[in-house]
Amino acid sequence: MRYEVLWKKSAIGDLEKLDKKIARRITDKILNHLTKDPLELGVALRGEFAGLYRYRVDKWRVIYSVAPKKELIIILRIEHRATVYEF
Repeated sequence: MRYEVLWKKSAIGDLEKLDKKIARRITDKILNHLTKDPLELGVALRGEFAGLYRYRVDKWRVIYSVAPKKELIIILRIEHRATVYEF
């Protein structure tokens, strides 16, 4: 089972700020790896970010939510690990 990916405008904006090679690598990892099992491959966040997940691609973090019944991943943010939690 493969999950569908919905990109929020904030995540698209984050990708557009990155070097094209890095953005392509992150996109490929999301579409070819994370879509297989986002609940197992990601890490559940806690505290004020409870209900969200993070997925690591090198120094970058993908913040997303999952709608398992709809088989949908909603990509919210893509940021460097040092700044990703500064919403």
